[in-house]
Amino acid sequence: MATSSGTISSAGIGSGLDVTSIISSLMKVEQIPLNNLQTAASGLNTKLSAFGQVQSLVSSFRDAVTPLTNLTSYTQTTASSSDSTSVGASSTSAAVAGSYSIAVSSLATTQSTVSAAGQFAASTSTVGTGSITISLGQWNAGQTAFTPKTGATDITIPIGASENTLGAIRDKINAANAGVSATLITDTNGVRLALQSTSAGEQNGFKITVADDDGNNTDGAGLSQVAFDPSAGATLTTRTQAAANTQATINGIAVSTPGSTLTNVVDGLTFTLSKVTTAPVVVTVGKNTDSVKKMLGDFVNAYNGLQTFLASATKYNPDTKSGALLQGDALATGMQAQLRSVIGGGGNSSTLITSLSQVGIQFQQDGTLKLDDTKVAAAVANLPELSKALANKDPAAPSKNGIMLRVASMLDGMLSTGGTLPGKTASLQKQIASNTKDQQKLQDRIDATQARLQAQYSALDATMSNAKALSNYVTQQITTWNKSTG
Repeated sequence: MATSSGTISSAGIGSGLDVTSIISSLMKVEQIPLNNLQTAASGLNTKLSAFGQVQSLVSSFRDAVTPLTNLTSYTQTTASSSDSTSVGASSTSAAVAGSYSIAVSSLATTQSTVSAAGQFAASTSTVGTGSITISLGQWNAGQTAFTPKTGATDITIPIGASENTLGAIRDKINAANAGVSATLITDTNGVRLALQSTSAGEQNGFKITVADDDGNNTDGAGLSQVAFDPSAGATLTTRTQAAANTQATINGIAVSTPGSTLTNVVDGLTFTLSKVTTAPVVVTVGKNTDSVKKMLGDFVNAYNGLQTFLASATKYNPDTKSGALLQGDALATGMQAQLRSVIGGGGNSSTLITSLSQVGIQFQQDGTLKLDDTKVAAAVANLPELSKALANKDPAAPSKNGIMLRVASMLDGMLSTGGTLPGKTASLQKQIASNTKDQQKLQDRIDATQARLQAQYSALDATMSNAKALSNYVTQQITTWNKSTG
């Protein structure tokens, strides 16, 4: 619309030209380089994501290789029990293959005591004030002597006038964490205080001494009613169960433990004793070949995951004459060749096993690996030689390192800081950053070009509008003059 000064507010009104379409067409040409950069950026981001997947798969493959590079992986043992409900067993590489006869004559117990019947009518019954001291240790057979537990500290619990009921004393004992728990037992004779050591074993017995405010610590009144110290004459509380260790024999040798577990009584073996046995339980220890088979299977699966991805990402389709995302990428194709070379290569750390194919790890036509169960079984039957072939480490002669150490070294070169994969990722990220800057520069130039064209066409419209107005005015004046002189 024309203004009073003769300018226009919408391009094309004065000239009659389709200015919007003209500028739009011109800008499409200007947009082409930016579109190309955006397409390139999309490809770079997709490739960055693909190499992120490659790095993750290589890392997973490295994790699968790691246990196969450790000699201790080939010395693991397994323990089985003829009666696991009575005697459970587990083993480490330190265990020696063989059989062990376990007999359990008694299981560890905790000490238990209970106050006299008829002393207290209810949990709210008043007991007395003063303090209660709990000591952990071992009683002799006649309960005439008490030996404190090494490292244990006596716990003294003050009992005031507001907390001297049977129920309150129970709660204070439980809150003290002194190695003894308390509960109340109610029957037709009233309520009794029952105490029990929280851990089994003869060293976890206890005695309860009191400092009774009534001045007598062993009589039948006040806090003396809950004391247990036969060696000092405090016998109103009765011991119902003595603390004792588990007693067992291993191949006829007597052993004792305060709990239910025997650890390192036999090198590398842990026995869990759950029941008294009527006949010896046989624990058999042997080489854990299944764990080695699993490690080899994990190796194959992890490699196949990596190989399958690389094969798909680098393939060429002759029908469509197009390549996959990483087709022709030097790093991706080089990795495939490097992996195949190292895994298919030989080794000289063992004279009996010189290649992974002898272990049962074999290449298939599609580049993946498979396990030959028969060859795997034969290889794990000779674990010392297998460990030499795969995990031998010779700093003085690296050429004699095991095959898996060389695979691990290759993968470390791909994954380490400054390695090929982090380097590729860094390069792609740098290209993406550069592309982003180039896009911004182009966009700024396009915006400036569009603004310039818009201004030029606006100026053209204004000029043509003014010319048209002048022409109309001249025509009008001529017409008027002709009429006045006609």
